[in-house]
Amino acid sequence: MALVAGASGLTGGALLRLLLHEKDFARVIAVSRRPLPVEHPRFANRILKFEDIEPGLKGLRATDAFCALGAAGGPRAAESALRAVDLSLVIAFARAAKAAGATRLVVVSAAGADRAAPSPFLRVKGEMEIALRGLGFAGLDLLQPGVVYGSRHGDGPAALLRQGLLAAASPLLRSSKNLSALSGAGVAAAMLSTARAQRPGARTFSGASLASAARAFSPAP
Repeated sequence: MALVAGASGLTGGALLRLLLHEKDFARVIAVSRRPLPVEHPRFANRILKFEDIEPGLKGLRATDAFCALGAAGGPRAAESALRAVDLSLVIAFARAAKAAGATRLVVVSAAGADRAAPSPFLRVKGEMEIALRGLGFAGLDLLQPGVVYGSRHGDGPAALLRQGLLAAASPLLRSSKNLSALSGAGVAAAMLSTARAQRPGARTFSGASLASAARAFSPAP
């Protein structure tokens, strides 16, 4: 069984669609604050408040957990929001997943994540990675994209134009580790690809290795 957090976002939504299209897992459970507009025989939606995530998932069983949680605004979010979501909530979800029996955790972090970084966003992501490494998962895949582009539900013309410019620029951005660009669907493909590989230990994917993981994904016909 797969346990997913962050399925209401760009990358998490793309991941959920992949998980339901593929046959890797007999059951897919998504955790969200609000109901997700998804219907599928293998899908279940657990509606929980942030503070209830650990007790709310008690009793579930899972093999793999996927986390694409992030504060609204990403790098532009206030540090308090980043600490609440990108750090505390991610760790709470990871603990709940481990208690549910998950042996692998796949998490979206960020290129340049470092607890000593001057940017609050990268600093919090760095702290998150360190905390997750200490939880003892048999397999931990940390994905570090730079720019993640793609259209979101409700995007207006300006947002769509911005996303189009990012998509057009992505070959240039890929040349730099910290500015590597990948679509939300590409990051989702990399998440499922790394989970399928079942590599032991903690591994980080960024730049070329992240793009390679996305390309390695082979969808079911």
